[in-house]
Amino acid sequence: MDRLWQVLLEQHGVATTAQFAASGVSVRTLQGAVREGAVLRLRRGWFALPSVSEDERRAVSLGGVLTCGSALSARGLWVLDTGRLHVAVPSHSSERRGGPGVTLHWRRFEGCGVETASLDGVRTSLLHLVSCVDGEDALMTLDSAVNSGTIPLDDLLALRPLASAGRQWVFGEIDPLCQSGLETRIRRCGRRLGVRVRTQVVIRDVGRVDVILGDRLVVEPDGRRFHSGSVQIEEDYRRSLELTAQGYLCLRLSYRQVVSSWERTEAAIAAMLARGEHLWPARRRVDRE
Repeated sequence: MDRLWQVLLEQHGVATTAQFAASGVSVRTLQGAVREGAVLRLRRGWFALPSVSEDERRAVSLGGVLTCGSALSARGLWVLDTGRLHVAVPSHSSERRGGPGVTLHWRRFEGCGVETASLDGVRTSLLHLVSCVDGEDALMTLDSAVNSGTIPLDDLLALRPLASAGRQWVFGEIDPLCQSGLETRIRRCGRRLGVRVRTQVVIRDVGRVDVILGDRLVVEPDGRRFHSGSVQIEEDYRRSLELTAQGYLCLRLSYRQVVSSWERTEAAIAAMLARGEHLWPARRRVDRE
């Protein structure tokens, strides 16, 4: 039995009958582990530990590996949730539909392999993502990948020639300072509207703020989907008060306002910029000079 666990651990929780046999694990031992519920049978010849995520197990059961946004989300990167499972299958696979809520990917990229038997490699997953989702949505994840240290910027930029011609522009927009997809969306908004954009700026007595549009419009998106503790809320109030005292205009946005109600939020930001609220008042501008 020890050999069985060793094989599964070496294979990151998912192994084949052939791998067990090569390590001397008998069919009887494997069948016993399945009967006891210690090992799960995913499909013919494929087995997994119960600790392997449900998404990865489902991908293997479909004859593939988790890829695109599903694989990147599993790695902790910022991915806009679409509610779909993305699975990469071999080009010769008989699996053509995948079932409800599943998007299948057949393309492979030269030099970009799988990570494990259930999870696509980071580079392959990123390339699938760039070709699969909206360009801005993809950029959110690319920023997150670099900022988190998952992939160096130079390595990510090297993938650009492998992306489709219509999506290569995304690689030129990467900002390693953006810590979440919400910041990415706000940064892009500011640039579309023609104002100066700064990210992760340190302000005296406040600390680091997410985005500044123009001279003084500080935009702080809240990446938390649910209410946070009172300590964090109190700190947010303190920061807002200090920003106001220094003449900044602070706009705090919820996750929902940036993700689900973005059209309304962008219109509100555009209205503020049109009124010049992102600029220092004339007297303050002279004082700062």
